[in-house]
Amino acid sequence: MKAFGIEFKKDLREISTKDLAYIGDAVFELYCRLSFSFDSKTVKAHVNAKSQAIKYDFIEPFLHEDEKEIAMRGRNLKSPRSKDPSYRKATALESVIGYLFLAGRSERLEEILSLSLKI
Repeated sequence: MKAFGIEFKKDLREISTKDLAYIGDAVFELYCRLSFSFDSKTVKAHVNAKSQAIKYDFIEPFLHEDEKEIAMRGRNLKSPRSKDPSYRKATALESVIGYLFLAGRSERLEEILSLSLKI
C-alpha cells in the first residue's frame, strides 16, 4: 500500500490492534474535519466514544468477515478505559478504519466512512 508517498509493506497481521485503532482514529477525525469543513462543534459531535459507538452499531451488520475479526480485536483491546462499552465499540470502529486504510482498500474505506456519517 502506498499513502502520502510512503510505501507500506508490513503484513497487517503484524500490526497491533492499538496501532490500527490509532491510525483509524486519525483517519476518522480527518475525514470528519474535511466533511464538515472544519466546523469544530460538528466534528466533536462525531469524533467521541459515545458517537463512534453508535456508528459502530449502525455499520456492524455491513462489515465483511475480515472486518468483523478486526472489530472484535478492537473491542477486546485492553486499556484503562476498556470497561466502558462505548469506548470498546469506538475502538472497534477505529480499528476497522485503520485496517482498511493500511490495506489500501480506499473504496471500502470510503464506503464505511460515508456510512458512518449517515447516523
